[in-house]
Amino acid sequence: MKKLFAVLMAMALVLTMGTTFAFAADAGTITITNAVDGADYNIYKMLNFAPSNAAGDKGIYTIVDGWADFFAAEPATNYFTVTTNADQTTVALKDGVTAVDQTLAKAAIAYAEAKSIAATATAKASGETVEFTGLGLGYYAIDTSLGTLCALTNTNSNFTATEKNEKPDIDKFVQEDSEMKNADEGWGKVNDADIDQVVNYKSTITVGVGATNYVMHDTMEAGLTFNPDSVVVKLADGTDVDTANYTVVYPATDGHTFDVKFDNDFIAGLAKGTKFTVYYSATLNENANIVTDGNDNTVYLSYGEDSTWETAEHKTTTYTWKIDVLKYTMDGNSKVSLAGAKFQLLDPTKKSEDYPDGTPIKFTEVAGAAVPTYKVDAEGTVTEITTDKNGKFEIVGLDEGSYKLHETEAPEGYNKLAADLDVIITSTYDEAALTATYKVNSADPATIEVENKTGGLFPETGGIGTTIFYIVGGLLMLAAFVVLVSKKRMATFA
Repeated sequence: MKKLFAVLMAMALVLTMGTTFAFAADAGTITITNAVDGADYNIYKMLNFAPSNAAGDKGIYTIVDGWADFFAAEPATNYFTVTTNADQTTVALKDGVTAVDQTLAKAAIAYAEAKSIAATATAKASGETVEFTGLGLGYYAIDTSLGTLCALTNTNSNFTATEKNEKPDIDKFVQEDSEMKNADEGWGKVNDADIDQVVNYKSTITVGVGATNYVMHDTMEAGLTFNPDSVVVKLADGTDVDTANYTVVYPATDGHTFDVKFDNDFIAGLAKGTKFTVYYSATLNENANIVTDGNDNTVYLSYGEDSTWETAEHKTTTYTWKIDVLKYTMDGNSKVSLAGAKFQLLDPTKKSEDYPDGTPIKFTEVAGAAVPTYKVDAEGTVTEITTDKNGKFEIVGLDEGSYKLHETEAPEGYNKLAADLDVIITSTYDEAALTATYKVNSADPATIEVENKTGGLFPETGGIGTTIFYIVGGLLMLAAFVVLVSKKRMATFA
């Protein structure tokens, strides 16, 4: 069922049996100025007018077929008196009524819709003016597919209605969690995140004039999982909008991820230019695009009759990064890859008694990858990664930030790293292009190379090391010398 906008042009009417607006003798014209190019404008004849004198300022109104029930019920009965004589039924304003209001105009259009009454005439705007000519004299309801014009009028020689249209609009932002303490709270068009991280969004709607049937349509790529319980709508001053004023449709039935439909009375109660914001979140999931392809979230607003008018789309993009690791040793001037080295990637922001240097990040191995690849996964079971025969592995799904690469076990015959390696990921955004780049340890992304060396460990300060073996050996040699000398002396005295 189509919905109609509620900008009324209330007209003073004198519908008594003996007095009317002055009418020309010929048919009437309705002109609509400031029309919206491409919008459909409809008029519905509700009452016929039959002049009773040459000047056309006297006459009677009779009900057009199909409108009898409208004039027999509220709100029409608050304004009009219906009189049935033997040969006809006439309509006149009640005593004291000199004008109609928005309620009646909206009710008339809603009635036409409910009764499937065809428009008397329809015109599509191809400029800023729409004109209906050659109309039979009477009382008409006017509306548009855009919905911003809803009026009731007589057809005097030239009635002019002005379309007071102001289109609504919408814009979209994503929050970068590392900048939440900034003045803008980190809201922009681009951000980055870990896989399994919650990403916050907001879409801000600017109200147009008389707008109805606002529906926000949001579409998330496969790498984002919408959190349906996260939706909150707030006015510009931070006041929560009652949930009775909007409905979240999830999953959406129109190909989008979810829709938010707003109550017409709520929208009608907001002044032109008023802004309100829809806050919601999604989780970056295991299907996320890595590095070069971001994960898009797109929104637009539909409005008007059957919500057929649409704003432009607005998009945000979330990126996630990777690191490549190579384990090797030197053979002369050549690097030789080392298999079997075991590593953990530590998050230094999450320390504990068991992990004083940082908690090991959990992963799930990506099946079928040419290089052993491990994806960040809060529910994963892998915390220790082993280099393959080429000494390599990859970690994907990382946010910008600081990490530590901790070697838990060196290949046989090699020394384990004495200290963890710092891994620092930094990113740069191009808000206009919705792109981002990143660096690892201040360099363009390249393989992190980890060298292992052979050789035994030196003793610690204060240790006896091999000294005791030299002492024992020396004593044994001295004892052997004493024995040899003693035997020679004994042989001499024999």
